[in-house]
Amino acid sequence: MRRLLLFLVLIGALAASAAQAQSGASLDQRLDQLSRKIGVDALRPNSDNQDVERAGQAALEERGRQRLYDAWRVLYAYKSNQIRRRFEPWAERARVVARRDNDPALAALVDLQTLALRHETEGFRAFTDADWTRFMDRSGPDIRLMAGIEQVRHLGQVGRWREAARLATELTNEAERQDKIAQPVLAELHQIHSYTLADMGDKEGALEHMTRAAELDEGDTFFLRKTERLYDIAYTAADLGAIEQARRFAALHHRWVAGSGNADLVTWDRYLCAKIANLADQPREVLSCLAGARALIDRPERRLQVVMLGLRATAQAQLGQASAARADLARMQSIPDALGPRDLSGEALIKAYVDQAEGRSTQAFRDLDAWRKAEALRVARQNARNVAEMSAALDGELRAKRDESRRLAEQVQLSRSLVRASVIIVLLLAVLVAGGIGWALHQRRASQRLKGAQERAEAANQAKSAFLAVMSHELRTPLNGMLGLAQALRTDALTPEQREQIDLILDSGDTLLVLLNDILDLSKIEAGKLEIAPTTGDLIGSCARLVGGYQPTAREKGVALSFRLESEPPGPLMFDGVRVRQCLTNLVSNALKFTNEGKVEVGLACYPEQDGRVRVRLRVSDTGIGMSQETIAKLFRPFTQADASTTRNFGGTGLGLNITRRLVKMMRGEIKVESEEGRGSVFTIEMLVDPAEPADAPAGAEDAAEAPEGFAALQGRRVLVVDDHPVNRRVIRLFLEPFDCELIEAENGQIALDILTQQPIDLVLMDVNMPVMDGLEATRRLRMHPRFYRLPVIALTADVMSAQIKTCLDAGCDAHVAKPIDLRNLLSAMDRCLSRTREPAAG
Repeated sequence: MRRLLLFLVLIGALAASAAQAQSGASLDQRLDQLSRKIGVDALRPNSDNQDVERAGQAALEERGRQRLYDAWRVLYAYKSNQIRRRFEPWAERARVVARRDNDPALAALVDLQTLALRHETEGFRAFTDADWTRFMDRSGPDIRLMAGIEQVRHLGQVGRWREAARLATELTNEAERQDKIAQPVLAELHQIHSYTLADMGDKEGALEHMTRAAELDEGDTFFLRKTERLYDIAYTAADLGAIEQARRFAALHHRWVAGSGNADLVTWDRYLCAKIANLADQPREVLSCLAGARALIDRPERRLQVVMLGLRATAQAQLGQASAARADLARMQSIPDALGPRDLSGEALIKAYVDQAEGRSTQAFRDLDAWRKAEALRVARQNARNVAEMSAALDGELRAKRDESRRLAEQVQLSRSLVRASVIIVLLLAVLVAGGIGWALHQRRASQRLKGAQERAEAANQAKSAFLAVMSHELRTPLNGMLGLAQALRTDALTPEQREQIDLILDSGDTLLVLLNDILDLSKIEAGKLEIAPTTGDLIGSCARLVGGYQPTAREKGVALSFRLESEPPGPLMFDGVRVRQCLTNLVSNALKFTNEGKVEVGLACYPEQDGRVRVRLRVSDTGIGMSQETIAKLFRPFTQADASTTRNFGGTGLGLNITRRLVKMMRGEIKVESEEGRGSVFTIEMLVDPAEPADAPAGAEDAAEAPEGFAALQGRRVLVVDDHPVNRRVIRLFLEPFDCELIEAENGQIALDILTQQPIDLVLMDVNMPVMDGLEATRRLRMHPRFYRLPVIALTADVMSAQIKTCLDAGCDAHVAKPIDLRNLLSAMDRCLSRTREPAAG
């Protein structure tokens, strides 16, 4: 099989050579067409790479992927032409920008191109496997494309053409799926791929990819890159045997380089001239081409200069200049390994010519014969390896085709078996079809009925939750006016009878507010919008403070209320403090409500589990009225209480325990109840929580909210109140009058913006839902103006859903206060915002 593959490859190569020999005119036409695509007629020399320098300056002033690709164009232009004196300053500037902007992609690009420059000038030895892994796999898709160019070039240089061609095809497909910003990289991938195809002998394929690169290059106007493309055309023409075409393109390349005055391109120009003269077997022309680069060749510092030294030594030896050739040969043999491996066969050929020139013809013949044998062996091995490379690629393709053929054969065999079985299948289906159709119709009708019932149930549940949420939201607006006015009246000098009446109003309003909060929590739970957010905290302190807050109520009823820790202290834990306190509040308030004498005890115990988590047990026991088993069975249903007398005697809605059970379940726990009529009840919550590091515990976080504040920052401030309800504006005016605040009122967001442009304002209280322009839109427009960028804005809304609060903050509000407005919450929020901006932010 291997011999057959080799035979096919050799036949194909011979056929291609014959076709190429018969199409000389076509080759000339293609080369001319390619030269026109890169614009050889319209291009004007650019002095001192000013176009690249301008592009580099513009690139570093950009951001994101645009900066990355434009910086690549600049660094790659200097790197591929090995212009180190230009490359290194731009690499350093890009590295500084990458550090300043914390741009890892730009930093990776600089590292990649710096290493690639070393790689090309030091014999393709700089990159390691770790480097390829970093840039190809760990630096993102954009850097992968840029690094892929360097890896394809490397694989082609070391003769791994099959891998180079496969990788070039893969990366080209990836680049074509990118947006237009990656077009310069795609063009270079085609150009590098053409080098690999040329090395493999596929000159026509190489020209096709060079043409595609020239088409994509239309937007890249760097003179340096256009010169490089012309160089590649001339080089390829020489390799294809079109020496006259190559000379014409090389002459044009020389005029461009000379006209630009760019000394960095002289080395490439002289090498191209010498390369073509060497292929034409004209050693005197080789020396003429290299005469202008004598200083560089005598002391080579780059791989290209080493190759030029070899060309000069060979030409001198062929012309009989033995002394000069021997000197160059000594230079070649002393070149360090960092610039690449020695060309031993080339050195042997030079030595043979030197021996002939000095009259040692026999020795020259022997050296030349030894060189011929070594060269023949090297070419044979090279050809064998090349054929093996192509054979391996073809073998892989044939293996894939064999697998595909095998799968097709198996599918055909299966199809035949299915055809043979089709008669039996048809008979069986004929027997089953009647019953099957009837059964299917029955199942379809049943499924439709079930689906309809499920949809109706879900719609009813969603409608109920939506109704509860909307109603609780709408009720907050009048409740805000009632509670706000009551709080304002409470601050005035009142008679005992009047104060008692105000207290009754506040108590009734607080009861209604608790009911609304319960309804809102229930609707959020049923809608799946309530989330548990664990944070680090002190569970013992939270529970102890909550129980302490109920001591006045317990003393008023003559009930002993206590809290004790029933285990070792657990240390900081991860738990949702708001929801844990809500659950414990419901249990403690219920226990006090149903206990007229005796005691209420709250116990906390924490036990470590084997998996590292902590089991928390909260127990609330009372000596109250107790419950029967029938009552316990329906205890956790929403809007359900023990009996009608419970509501009349004790109040409440029956939502608290239902919400508690749902919250406990969301916190990976369960709630149990034990009770006996006339002897009291015991509610137990058990749940699993995660431990937290002591360093993570926010010291005094819970006590901070209770710290006394003087609200000194409010004194004498100008406050803009934006609300479409006059009662709400009146409530806020009553709240702020004791602080000598000057209030300006607006009915909607548009009026508020007009006022802000006319007079100085220290703080804005912004309602969210208003006609004409709502508070969120007004805040967004306000933040777009630099004058009001730091003006404090506090959102006031009856919607206390977390999504609404986040929307307010995202729109630019500094804080959020829920309606009904609590006086202390409002004053605290205003004081915090004004304390951060002691000087007026506007006006």
